[in-house]
Amino acid sequence: MKIVTKNCSLTKGERGYLIYLTDDNGNSLECHDVTGEEEREEKENQLSKENDISGSDVEYVSLEKYKSQNNNYTPLILVFYLNEELFSMQDAIKSYGENVRQYLENKGDNVRLFFLPTKEPEKITCINPVFIEEEAEFDKLNDLIEDISNKFQVGVE
Repeated sequence: MKIVTKNCSLTKGERGYLIYLTDDNGNSLECHDVTGEEEREEKENQLSKENDISGSDVEYVSLEKYKSQNNNYTPLILVFYLNEELFSMQDAIKSYGENVRQYLENKGDNVRLFFLPTKEPEKITCINPVFIEEEAEFDKLNDLIEDISNKFQVGVE
């Protein structure tokens, strides 16, 4: 058996890890999602003790290598078309953007955000839905946009 630890994220300076317990053929038997160095070490030590695994059977995958291995994933790109008057208040638009970013980050959604002024009705659009292949994923995207629109009052008069 072997332990494979993959650094899969970095959020606000705190690393996220996926820790796999694998069999001798590399097949995953268990997977644990942990945050931070302390949790990572605790989980690796626990798995080592429970499964009698030595230090030579622990593998680490860096964030850069993890991302390159999983480079087929493209984040959604959402564009917020907001009333142009809002953009005259720099502090307000900056705070608004940070709140939206934080909300999506806390939900675990990998989304890139753009905020553009408009004289037209406010709306949120996804500009790269071609990467979505399944109908259920379109439903999730529509639910996400509706949720954000309601939560952050986009297009609400």
